[in-house]
Amino acid sequence: MKTTLIKLTHVLGIDVAKKTFQVALASVEEPGKTIDHNFDNTAKGHRALLSWLRKRCKTVELHACMEATGPCGDELATFLDTHIARLSVEQPRRIKGYANCRMMRSKSDPADARMIAHYCATQKPRAWKRPGGGQLRLRAASRRRDSLIGQLHAEKNRLGQTSDPFVCKDIRTHLRHLEVRIAVLEKEIRAIIKSDEKLATALDLLTSIGGIGITSASIILAEIPDVANLDDARQLAAYAGVTPRHHQSGTSGSTHTPMSKNGSARLRKALFYPAMSALRFNPVCQTFGQRLLAKGKKKIVVIGAVMTKLMHLIFGVLKSGKPFDAKHHLQYHPKLQIS
Repeated sequence: MKTTLIKLTHVLGIDVAKKTFQVALASVEEPGKTIDHNFDNTAKGHRALLSWLRKRCKTVELHACMEATGPCGDELATFLDTHIARLSVEQPRRIKGYANCRMMRSKSDPADARMIAHYCATQKPRAWKRPGGGQLRLRAASRRRDSLIGQLHAEKNRLGQTSDPFVCKDIRTHLRHLEVRIAVLEKEIRAIIKSDEKLATALDLLTSIGGIGITSASIILAEIPDVANLDDARQLAAYAGVTPRHHQSGTSGSTHTPMSKNGSARLRKALFYPAMSALRFNPVCQTFGQRLLAKGKKKIVVIGAVMTKLMHLIFGVLKSGKPFDAKHHLQYHPKLQIS
């Protein structure tokens, strides 16, 4: 729904669990006074929530807020996005930080929903942009593939820790099964991308950046937001949590700038190996990394900086719709010289 000319009069805090979700409805003027209710986290429960809301407020004047809980809240978020004025899906760490600022002493589903409603009324978070259907399918398949790869590595470790013939045979059987399922999922991921013109074009753009292969690019595409909704590359880097966090204490002058990690852990994981590869094969990242090493930066710090650089390059190619060109990049970064 469009909210440009609509005044938002009510807020809805939503605390999502696997089987149920708790809501707290309040007016914008009095966010501390809420009407609470609990619903089943099913399609029927979603419809019951909408009926409950329509009896108590105008849904075209409602701003709802919930935490990014993954699969547990995806269907509810998609449902609400089409029936209310505005929906915000916020990082759990941001909600937790707000609760700490308010010195919340109670921890329960109703208390959390009331706190989220208060956060929504006072902080006015930005509206959630629903991913396209192709990206949602890609995200589900990609995360399932990562889950199976984790199981595969765990089983390989177990195989090296046992000598019992029966257990070894059983583990090897399970390993073969996991390898087959992973291959099926990788085939499905390729099919999803191929069937979606926007994803297919974005994949070609990402793989034009030295260091990013097809597998890494597919994971990145599954997790990143639409760059059309972002103002600059720094917002994309912040979404991934690869931006530096400046820290200084006292007057000693010593500073520490670790990676913030206030963002998508899946994106950071997907960027790590491409960053290492880019240090070897991407001339821009290679020169950038050498300059940092010459300043005495540790290798792991340089890899983190290259991860940030890759996010800026990804934003650039997706925003412009043009493949990565190192020479073009140097026109705007003359300090980087490629031999």
